[in-house]
Amino acid sequence: MPVEKTIPAFVIRISYDIIKEETPNRAALNRVLEMAGLERYADSPPPMDDSPAISRAEFERMIGVVWQVFDDVQARLIFRRTGQRGFEHLTRSGVLSFTQFLRAFDSLTSKTERVALAMQRLTGEISRALGNRHEFHRDGEDFILDIYDCPYCSDLARQGAHTSDAHICYIPVAFYEAAVNWASGDKNTVREIACAAGMRQSYCRFKIFWNLGVKDLA
Repeated sequence: MPVEKTIPAFVIRISYDIIKEETPNRAALNRVLEMAGLERYADSPPPMDDSPAISRAEFERMIGVVWQVFDDVQARLIFRRTGQRGFEHLTRSGVLSFTQFLRAFDSLTSKTERVALAMQRLTGEISRALGNRHEFHRDGEDFILDIYDCPYCSDLARQGAHTSDAHICYIPVAFYEAAVNWASGDKNTVREIACAAGMRQSYCRFKIFWNLGVKDLA
């Protein structure tokens, strides 16, 4: 029997901290932890490192629980802040060896080449960390990211809670948007254009929209 994939501690710690910051007391945080089967972290949060912490199933369940405990606006904010802080953490540390390829940028003059390099390396590292495939490719001028067996919507997909227009994977949207903007030096937008929670497919698809803000895509 294969060993279940474990998620690095910093992933759950970032989520823990964001929920704590977004709520006036610990009641909501404790409820999320209890419903997700993570009571062990109620009084002792995980460390901010890449040591093994929670199972893939627990990670998926925690994301699903956030949708239950908070309304859509609050949940979206929590997930977007989690993605943004996750990328910030990687740029400050050696976790997932992200900083090991930064010197390669020195030889690249094109912003799109910098973004392509960042996405190729980053998706490979995240695939190894989370145990599912992140596939980045170019389609003409478009930059596309497909996340297979996506953990960010899997709990809701199993429940059949969302319709065909679901676009609910806010953590990777915010994470990769921060990565694209960092690599390019410009304000660009990443948007989920197909979500497995509402489509008959095995992946969620994301697209980079160059130099567009969220309001431009509304």
